[in-house]
Amino acid sequence: MNKLSKYLLVLGVALGLSACVHNLDVTPNDPNSIQYFDQDGVFSKIYATLATTGQKGPDGDRDVEGIDEGVSAFVRMIFELQEFPTDEGWWIWDGDAGLPDLRVISWTSVNPLVSGIYYRLYFDISLCNHFLEKADVSTEKGQAQAAEVRFIRALNYYYLLDMFGSVPFTTKVSSEAKPQYTRQQLYSWLETELKELETVLPAQRLSDYRVDKVAAQLLLARLYLNAEVYTGTAQWAEAERYADLVINSQYKLHMTSTAGNYSAYQELFMGDNHLYIGGNNGEGILNIYQDGIMTQCWGGARFMCCAFRDQGYNYFGSSDTWSCFRTSPEFIAKWVDLDEASMDTTYLNDKGKTVKRHIAKPAYRQDEFHMPAVMNDDRAILCGWKGNGAADTLEMNGTMNNGTFYDCWSVLKWTGRYSIQAQDAPTNIAGHSNDWPDTDIPFLRVAEAYLTKAEAMGRQGNWGTAKDLLNTTIRARANAKPLETLDEDVMLDEWCREFYCEGRRRMDLVRFGQFAGPTATRHWEGRGGAKSGAKVVSLDAKYNIFPLPQSDVIVQGLKQAEGY
Repeated sequence: MNKLSKYLLVLGVALGLSACVHNLDVTPNDPNSIQYFDQDGVFSKIYATLATTGQKGPDGDRDVEGIDEGVSAFVRMIFELQEFPTDEGWWIWDGDAGLPDLRVISWTSVNPLVSGIYYRLYFDISLCNHFLEKADVSTEKGQAQAAEVRFIRALNYYYLLDMFGSVPFTTKVSSEAKPQYTRQQLYSWLETELKELETVLPAQRLSDYRVDKVAAQLLLARLYLNAEVYTGTAQWAEAERYADLVINSQYKLHMTSTAGNYSAYQELFMGDNHLYIGGNNGEGILNIYQDGIMTQCWGGARFMCCAFRDQGYNYFGSSDTWSCFRTSPEFIAKWVDLDEASMDTTYLNDKGKTVKRHIAKPAYRQDEFHMPAVMNDDRAILCGWKGNGAADTLEMNGTMNNGTFYDCWSVLKWTGRYSIQAQDAPTNIAGHSNDWPDTDIPFLRVAEAYLTKAEAMGRQGNWGTAKDLLNTTIRARANAKPLETLDEDVMLDEWCREFYCEGRRRMDLVRFGQFAGPTATRHWEGRGGAKSGAKVVSLDAKYNIFPLPQSDVIVQGLKQAEGY
């Protein structure tokens, strides 16, 4: 038996990205090995590209060169590029090259994090193309596999469309130059591909970690919701129609707590969340498998749980704490008026200058178990309790962009704690890792369809009906006070409250014209390099997309995104 896993990777990559993708020699390492196509093995690897970063546990044999293996994870890269430049929070650690520019929205075509997601997506696409060329589709099993692989390929192309716009395109494994599709061309291909997949994907997924036709419908709803950004022509009615198909599918919002120890919303992001996002009618439509023993990855559940905590927090499924990501004052303001939640005080900083700080009032100095009730919203899984490390500070007018982990509250939405554990349970579940959480990633979930439908209805002039929809579903599940009014501003905030730290914020800010360009009226910590409380910084509209990696522009003769 040959070293098949490495052979599969070798054959999977052929997009002219030889400088950045691991191990391009198409010959197996062992010249005596038998070369054959293991259809089930490659199929499994394609799903694994969403969950892992290479061939050897958490690190040591990576898929993508030129970037730290842990950072190169699909989930982590999507999170970093869609969350770090936004109003949701501040990444404290400067250790990753390119990170400072990402946070303040000043990246260039040589930013390694921007290049990293580009090459990760193309690696995954190449593996999909290889499978589709070699797979036996004469059986029902083979046909289902091929349809699912086409969806994973479409998902990767969707992120290229959203983040880069005009990119090389191919559905074949070849070393020849690839045509560069315009954003309109790629949009049209995705629309056609997803509509066909809607008819050929299984009506019901074959496991909790595979996809069926509803995944294609939800991705179509997202494509149509952002159509005006991608093509210049809005498709609100189509976005609403496809959102409706998802809402009326077998998948449902997880409305009521099952275990009884935590809210229904919190159960979606816990170590046993497969109970709530899986099954025939769970909330998850594309679930990325995570297991603390079987799928160890620095950019999956461990990243989502550990990056937000220091040693002072309750047990959360790992002994590791990174103290890397905290909220911004602007994020807290989406839940509560800062004047209501805080009181002014002053202190002398390390340079002897008097600085004003907003310190949380006692009622808001709570941990993640009690903060939702204080905020009157089950989704506010935050920590404002200083205790043994967690910040109770809300620095609005004095926040330094390179401040500490303790300059604002913490996000504790993702946890490896199990829903069957009481809130004061100090230890892990027996038989599970003490360092690597089991929390699956509900990468696509039903709630998106409800917010998509509400926004699409509002854009067509039906904000009142959209408000009623959110009040009776999304906000009812969160035990949040019903919205009295709904407009674009409130809608943008509601997207944040439901999906914060799930890797989509930049996309929503761009669609509402609030990320970069002349229509932006919102400011947040770090935007354009300014502090919280500053006037809105004018940012070139070019930042609404990322530049193509300069190395690929030169090697492949690509046309760079405008302005870069």
